[in-house]
Amino acid sequence: MSDSKIRYGALTGLVVVTCLGSFGQITMATLAGIMGSRLSPAPELATLPVTVGIIGIAAASWPLALARKRFGDRLVFAAVLLWAALGGIIQAAAISEGSFVVFLCGCFMLGNNMAMVAQYRFAATELVPYSYISRAVSFIMVGTLLAALIAPSVALLNRNLFEIDFAGSFAALSGVFIVAAILVAFLPLATSVKFRDKQATASSISTLLADKDIQLAIVAAAAGYGVMSLIMTATPISMHVMNGHSVEATAGTIRLHILAMFTPSLFSGWLIAKLGLRRMLWAGILLQLTCIVIAIGGNDVWHYRAALIMLGIGWNLLYVGGTTLLARRIHGSEGVRLQGINEFVVFGTMALSSLSAGGLLYSVGWEWTNLAALALLMLIVISLLRSR
Repeated sequence: MSDSKIRYGALTGLVVVTCLGSFGQITMATLAGIMGSRLSPAPELATLPVTVGIIGIAAASWPLALARKRFGDRLVFAAVLLWAALGGIIQAAAISEGSFVVFLCGCFMLGNNMAMVAQYRFAATELVPYSYISRAVSFIMVGTLLAALIAPSVALLNRNLFEIDFAGSFAALSGVFIVAAILVAFLPLATSVKFRDKQATASSISTLLADKDIQLAIVAAAAGYGVMSLIMTATPISMHVMNGHSVEATAGTIRLHILAMFTPSLFSGWLIAKLGLRRMLWAGILLQLTCIVIAIGGNDVWHYRAALIMLGIGWNLLYVGGTTLLARRIHGSEGVRLQGINEFVVFGTMALSSLSAGGLLYSVGWEWTNLAALALLMLIVISLLRSR
């Protein structure tokens, strides 16, 4: 079999693993806020499970990037999936026992896996030619789109698997992660990270971070994720707890949001290749701004759903665009380290936004929580203007 067929076979398998690995992310987005409301000792801590999960992403991003460089993708991907399987069991037990602290531990472990799933896109860029980077990133994210279609139904189907409501939803994640780990073991992934440009001279991290295009890549992905995290984390609490919309309506809104996040991956890579990165980044900013305008216009179900659809599409363009720009600028042996820094900044911003969501929501309300996101959008605008 030719090397190109092996590479594209690995890419296809990686999409399937992304789908299975993303079950944790989708289940957390759908249920963690609701479970936080039930288990937390104070309403202001209702979003803490989501925040702890995101802290788990940020804390693991740098170490996992270094682990990929040292041990290779196959071993590290499989090990983290098994770690996440244990996290799902811990969450199910915590819900059954009513332990908020133990539930947070499970959230942290699932966050570690989400950090690894996010780095699948970098592994994908090493499997394709330079000109196909944006398409490879989009293709991998289609796996999360598939998870968004399947995972909520699986979570609701298993919610009554045990005596306590929703304990079975998290227990089911363990089986999914184990299947994904077995699949990874058979994928023809590299045993060590290879770089597209073998002749490039390694640059220092400080030199790379001084590059305005790299700054733009990191800010676009980080700020776009921050806006998304702030509004998405606040949505289940605002919808279900504050405005009395049903669990089903709230879960449906989150599902539409996640579909909006990943459905554009079917064509966003192609759009970036044809129309250019900067146009797509400006479009992402405009869509997230539209989300804020709709969100502050009312509290009906359609307001939430329309706003979160705009939020998701805008996030996709900013995230795929930032990742593509970063992958194009990486050269030499510092690539994985820079990927680790990028992931730490992106998910650190996401964690801070998520942590702020509960406090903002209960102190200033839904409308001002959305308006606070404008500060993050301004950072992207400034970075775009500086990099011209």
